[in-house]
Amino acid sequence: MKTKVVLEYPFRCTPGSLFRAIATPLGLKRWFADQVTATDDRYEFSWRKITQAARLVHRKTNAYVRYQWDEGDYLEMRIASQELTGDIVLTVIDFAEDDERDECRSLWDMQVDKLKRAIGCPKK
Repeated sequence: MKTKVVLEYPFRCTPGSLFRAIATPLGLKRWFADQVTATDDRYEFSWRKITQAARLVHRKTNAYVRYQWDEGDYLEMRIASQELTGDIVLTVIDFAEDDERDECRSLWDMQVDKLKRAIGCPKK
């Protein structure tokens, strides 16, 4: 059974640049998948020889996106500002089998590093 995995990553960038990277096919292609196409609210993500389809079910500009996979799970990414530091925090909500939670976290750590490079975000 899959359980929810919630991960938080600090960013030094504008909410708009981060949002474009998580909510547009061009932005997603730069860090998330090899190929991303969208028709209306239907997205197709391709990695090498694997293609996975999702629907964009929720979107609020500069705040969050949620993609619902055909299998029923979803991927949500939320953007929030930390008032004290001015940093932006990206919260990733994904799902993984209990024995794959560490692997899921490692994969997201690598993907978010790639995302930071793609949008020119300085490392902390």
